[in-house]
Amino acid sequence: MAEFDREASIYDETRAPPAPEELRAVLHALEGCPKVLEGGVGTGRFSVPLSEQGHQMTGVDISREMMRRARQKGLEALVLGSLYRLPFREASFDASLLVHVLQLLPDPFSPLRELARVSRQRVVAVFPDRGGREGMGRFRERYRQYAEELGYPLPPRPRYWENGQKLLATVPPAGLDRVELPRDPGSLQSRLERRQAFGFSGVPPEVHAKILDRLQRERGGERTDRPPRRTIHVAWWEARTLLGPLPTA
Repeated sequence: MAEFDREASIYDETRAPPAPEELRAVLHALEGCPKVLEGGVGTGRFSVPLSEQGHQMTGVDISREMMRRARQKGLEALVLGSLYRLPFREASFDASLLVHVLQLLPDPFSPLRELARVSRQRVVAVFPDRGGREGMGRFRERYRQYAEELGYPLPPRPRYWENGQKLLATVPPAGLDRVELPRDPGSLQSRLERRQAFGFSGVPPEVHAKILDRLQRERGGERTDRPPRRTIHVAWWEARTLLGPLPTA
């Protein structure tokens, strides 16, 4: 929780708002589901535009500070809670939504079962395609190595795309949209500097800067062969299909 409380002040500044194509795909997946729970609502980046489109949004998050910022944007139905044990009764919502949260979960299946439990119709998840993420995976591994060398060991975290791919392979969705989006035009260095620790909260700024400098020199400059677009998945499942036995991570 402390990690996300620290990131709340820069969260919206370091992430673009939902792209129109991304928002359209989510709206399509939520069609016929007016009452929606967003798990990991954060600062309301998706719940705010979805509520503006007529959905009755409720958000749950482990970070009070993130939700405080969401409330400043006009979201009122916000609840402190964990995705592993949601504070709602069965079938409280028409649908549940996870947006770029899967990569934060050591075990993605238990939260999905919980989301299905509180949903009458479906569970929707937004997550990246594997393509083009291998380089970032290597970068994160090297970052962790250097952080540990400097006395700041970091907790394990799934690779950004890994849980989404595991989910697709294990429980085929009822619907799936692949959405192509333009990449952030900024360099990797500038994006990491804007986002103080790029998901590696707990690393002091001066140590973070030292690691970035070392990685930049190791890479020999910024790559220029990155694809101009990235792909995300917007997948949805009938809630009942996620209520049965699922693997454990």
